[in-house]
Amino acid sequence: MTKLGQAVRAPWSFIQDLKIQQKLILLIFFLMILPLGSFTLLAYRQTSHTIQKNTVYAARQSFEQAVASLESKINDASLISDYIILDEEAARVFGRMHAPYPIPMQVKDSAYLLRLFRYLMRNQDIYLIRLFVPDALMYAGDRQSIYSVNDIGDAPWYKRLLNSNGKVLLTPTTTHYTETTGAIAENEVLSTVRLVKDPYDYAANIGVLSVDLLRQDVLDLLGQAARITSSGMIYIENGDGLVLSTAGAELTDAWRVADPAAASWERTTVNGKEAIVGCRTIAGTDWRAVSVIPLEDVLSASSQQRNVLILVMIAMAVVAFLLAYISSVSSTRRIYRLIFKMRQVQGGHLSVIHQNFGRDEIGELAESYNFMIKRVGDLIDEQVKTGQEIKNAELKLVQAELKALQSQINPHFLYNTLDLINWMAIKHDCPDIESLISSLSRFYKLSLRQGQDIVSIGDEMQHLRTYIEIQNHRFENSIELAWDIDPEILLFEIPKITMQPLVENSIVHGIQMKPDKSGTITIVGRLESDSIILTVRDDGAGMTEETLAGMLRQPSQDAGHGYGVRNIHERLKLYFGPQYGLSFSSRPGAGTEVDIRIPPVQGMGASS
Repeated sequence: MTKLGQAVRAPWSFIQDLKIQQKLILLIFFLMILPLGSFTLLAYRQTSHTIQKNTVYAARQSFEQAVASLESKINDASLISDYIILDEEAARVFGRMHAPYPIPMQVKDSAYLLRLFRYLMRNQDIYLIRLFVPDALMYAGDRQSIYSVNDIGDAPWYKRLLNSNGKVLLTPTTTHYTETTGAIAENEVLSTVRLVKDPYDYAANIGVLSVDLLRQDVLDLLGQAARITSSGMIYIENGDGLVLSTAGAELTDAWRVADPAAASWERTTVNGKEAIVGCRTIAGTDWRAVSVIPLEDVLSASSQQRNVLILVMIAMAVVAFLLAYISSVSSTRRIYRLIFKMRQVQGGHLSVIHQNFGRDEIGELAESYNFMIKRVGDLIDEQVKTGQEIKNAELKLVQAELKALQSQINPHFLYNTLDLINWMAIKHDCPDIESLISSLSRFYKLSLRQGQDIVSIGDEMQHLRTYIEIQNHRFENSIELAWDIDPEILLFEIPKITMQPLVENSIVHGIQMKPDKSGTITIVGRLESDSIILTVRDDGAGMTEETLAGMLRQPSQDAGHGYGVRNIHERLKLYFGPQYGLSFSSRPGAGTEVDIRIPPVQGMGASS
């Protein structure tokens, strides 16, 4: 025996030695736990995938909406800047800044510009409009909306603006202005800045125009999108990779994305950490918004769902165990009582069962036991009352009656027990066990045939198909049965259980000896002159000439391979005559073929 065979046989022997109650508990318990565990795992995976997908989708939609709103704000600021530059009166004011500029005219021009700025700042998105003009102008010190260009001479963004070839530049700046209370306030803003050209000499710069958005408003807008997850963050960086603003969780170097443009809202690695990264360039700028969602945020919701599923599975497992225990105790307790009574019978105490065993299969079994005990008791009472010795004929009669009673109760016990197990398999949704028990029940019913020894070829084929179904449960559907039988011979008769031992021999000593342990058994039936020829052919390992020559000459210790075949051969000769029986042909590696020759007869109807 191989090591693998020993490893399998040990636990199988242990299971076989368990009590029926323990087997039922284990069977019901594991048949519920395995599907339930598989369902829990599948449900967790699907739920986790759905939660991750929905979380990423919600974060992406919120991010896209926030960036679109930011683009709208920036576009509004750019349009206001264009409106000021294109305003005719403002253009005339810009044109007078290099010419001799009388004070009254400066006062009038500054008043117009302030009115224009206040009117345009009614747009809720605009925080402030600032104009930086030459310091020589009287209104350059207004410091509410008009400032001296000297105030920004050292600002890095002003140097980049001078090198921008007249383009509008979006940049973070700082505002300083005097409120009506006289206090000095400082706020960080995002500004669209542009050079103001002399309308009469476009190569000359008059000043700088800045339309400002409050940085906190931008952060609040992005923060709403970042709050989709607990530690998600959104930050804005310029084309040089400089971070301008951050919303949501605090941005650390560990969560800076090296190449955000390559992200596509899929799982990626950011400095060795798992995250979902999205990126979008802000229209009309060289800025880009980057969303970073740590993967642990996405998985946290699915982890909670997993814990709930595990708790539900544990609760259902406990319920399954309790139900299995209650069901097994209910069934086996009455069986143990019945076994106790049977053991008393073995000791010579013939007593019926008085307890109520119910109306199920076990109850019917108890009724059959009571009937047998009463009948045996009646026979013994008859013998005692007569006071005469039982003659040989009478003894044979009593033995025949006892044998008849045994033939009644044993199949009844078998059928009821099989039906009980089949019912429990249906109740607990075990289709493989249900199929096997149904096949086994049909097999024994066809085998017993109410005591008949002669059956039709059609019934024998039905018995054979049921046998193959049972064997395929054992050998994992490795046996295929094919037949080609003339319909006209199906009603002719044959001794019961003639073909099944031959097919068993083909499986055990033919197909199972092949390396792949699978094969086909073919049954061919035909009527030739005064005989019916039934051929059982397999594609198994075959036999040597020596083995084949001794098949029908002498019995073997192997019932399937020798004695069973010889027994069938002798039965056929006994029933039909010496010219009928079995014949063999075989080759090693090419399979075996057995011919069954019987006469075409009907209506024999012999019984045991």
